[in-house]
Amino acid sequence: MPVLLLLVLACATGTFARPFNITHLIVPEVVPPNQDEVEIECRYDANFTLLNWFKGPNEFFRYRPGTAPSTRSFPILGVGKVEMLACGPTACRLKLGSLTEDATGLYRCDIERDVPPYKFEARSAYMQVHGHQARRPLLEGLAEEFEDEEEMQAYCRGAPDSELRWYINGREVEEMRGSPSLKRKASRWIFLGIPPVVTVQCAEFRYGKLSGSKEAKARWKNHNHKDERAQEQKNSSNITDEHLTIICILYCVSKIFN
Repeated sequence: MPVLLLLVLACATGTFARPFNITHLIVPEVVPPNQDEVEIECRYDANFTLLNWFKGPNEFFRYRPGTAPSTRSFPILGVGKVEMLACGPTACRLKLGSLTEDATGLYRCDIERDVPPYKFEARSAYMQVHGHQARRPLLEGLAEEFEDEEEMQAYCRGAPDSELRWYINGREVEEMRGSPSLKRKASRWIFLGIPPVVTVQCAEFRYGKLSGSKEAKARWKNHNHKDERAQEQKNSSNITDEHLTIICILYCVSKIFN
């Protein structure tokens, strides 16, 4: 009886609670030119409710045990095929196929428990893909600079039997899928970094697989910013000179009368 009571107390206090860890993340560091598919694996010791795979900021696979369907995949540039080999209580293993050099990037596995007690764990690894450069579609027409509410336009030409998809900063503009032209209003929020730039990509898919992509970049218009700063500095400098002149005159006058 005391042993049973001890076990109950141990469970209540979490002594035998299962850990929540990603134990291994297996992602090849380098993919050679003669290899166009790889296997990646996330191993864990955790009672999770959701697992996600990401390439950079973009999710490409989701596993939620106990639901139907329990898995879902999403297209990403550089990876023509995402195949689940096995996902279960201890590991989730995928095969990435039809790789191009655009598959190079940071891959991350997230596990999450989105019911009490809430928990989260993530691990990342970088993969470099060499020598899988695909034929690129023709991308043209994107202006070099934009300002707020100015219309952004770009045009893409691929193979006759291909489907074109548009991406802005790595995220697909789904309403433009299949269109040879991209049109949208410019917004400061999509221009990232210093100086602020936006990346527009046209990807060519054939039979559901990525066959090539091309990207172009544009800057945020800010012609007046530098001039305004220069004028502010000039005005500030003039004010400082005037102050110094007045101080010198007052100092000389005080010396004369003293």
